[in-house]
Amino acid sequence: MKSNRQLKIGLGVILIICILFLPGCWGKREVEELAPLLGVGIDLGQKPGTYLITEQIAEPKQGGATASEVKQWTVSVEVSSAREAYEMVSKITNLIPFMGSLKVIVIGEDAAKAGFNDIIDFAQRFSEFRRSMYLLLAKGKAQSLLNTKLRSGEIPAIFLKSNLEKGENSSTFPIVRLGHYLTILGTETTAPIIPLAKSIKSGDEGIEYKADEKEGEELQLEGAGVLKGDHLVDFLTDEETKGYMWLENDVLHRFINTVGIDESKVNFGGQVLKSTTIYKVKSNNGTMELHYQINASIAVDEVMGLKEKLSDTEWLDLLKEAEKRFAKVIQKECELSIQKEKKLGLDFLGIGRHIEQYNSGYWKTVKDQWEQNIADFPISLDVKVTIHNSGMSSGSAHD
Repeated sequence: MKSNRQLKIGLGVILIICILFLPGCWGKREVEELAPLLGVGIDLGQKPGTYLITEQIAEPKQGGATASEVKQWTVSVEVSSAREAYEMVSKITNLIPFMGSLKVIVIGEDAAKAGFNDIIDFAQRFSEFRRSMYLLLAKGKAQSLLNTKLRSGEIPAIFLKSNLEKGENSSTFPIVRLGHYLTILGTETTAPIIPLAKSIKSGDEGIEYKADEKEGEELQLEGAGVLKGDHLVDFLTDEETKGYMWLENDVLHRFINTVGIDESKVNFGGQVLKSTTIYKVKSNNGTMELHYQINASIAVDEVMGLKEKLSDTEWLDLLKEAEKRFAKVIQKECELSIQKEKKLGLDFLGIGRHIEQYNSGYWKTVKDQWEQNIADFPISLDVKVTIHNSGMSSGSAHD
């Protein structure tokens, strides 16, 4: 009996000691005490060696009907490091900045041209950050972009994140996350590319709206920036960016029309249902060549300029013509992108990566002069379009 009692006492002491050493929740932070970070903007500061960091933070409404009811709190600080920005913001808020909720990093045009890897180094080292956050370039200042008052009333960082997430519906700009950017940067030969965001006022870019109906502006994602390392070199136009998307096999859905591709009186509008781009590297008498093959399936949604009713045979012939016209649009976009790559001498299409995978030995002999050789590297392109369907009518609205 005595031994059993001593055993129970011993077990009790051990359990008490174990409980004392359990970590527990002593270091917990209540949700109400946190200030969730939504977006960060990076611009150059006025003082040499400094950055203007803009932080957009969500402030949950007290007593809001739903969890989605939040307002924004945006502040800019001029600092020499990201950690210093964290400290300064902490001093002026009664909440604890939480980095794990960060959705998008916006890099201003001036900071992008000067180089920004030093300031985003914090984002890949600090444990709260996630490499899945989006990267964007701002046309102008990132501070101005994040301070844009949107007509929809949305928080700019959330609006940008939402547009990036549904980007595959249009497939007109690349979607770049921090982890992807760092991976491309590590290849050394492939030039990073980051989508471009800008504010739009009524009358800009062919977009008009009644400005006095709702105060504010709109934000647009269009085009992209090409970088050498972490330095912005040039912007891609909308068409050049679309060509990049085709060549990268990143087109899932696209609205496409043939207006302006030639002088035909009949034009077509349609939606890309499926697209596949494959590439083949081959050697021609010791010279490497790259060939792209693009196959796209398109549904015709519009036929514009058709003034007469067609027979079934004539309608089929017209659809064959539509396939050729759509292929010309895709071909033009791709050629513009290839021309831009050769002009810049920066391999944002990743052609060097394809060569290395095909023949690593050959790549070792040319990689050091690759930027100089891009302009003369032979690239061919073959585009094939199939009309999947042509809607519910073989006539026009004039019949």
